[in-house]
Amino acid sequence: MMTGWTFFFILVGIVFVTSQLFRVIDAIERPARRNSHRIR
Repeated sequence: MMTGWTFFFILVGIVFVTSQLFRVIDAIERPARRNSHRIR
């Protein structure tokens, strides 16, 4: 029971962290792409 719940919470935590990470990467890459297009 304990190991099952810990595994579940770890899985949810990994999914949450990865989703936030991709959101941050997307937020960083969008302005960079716009700036590169403006310069060219």
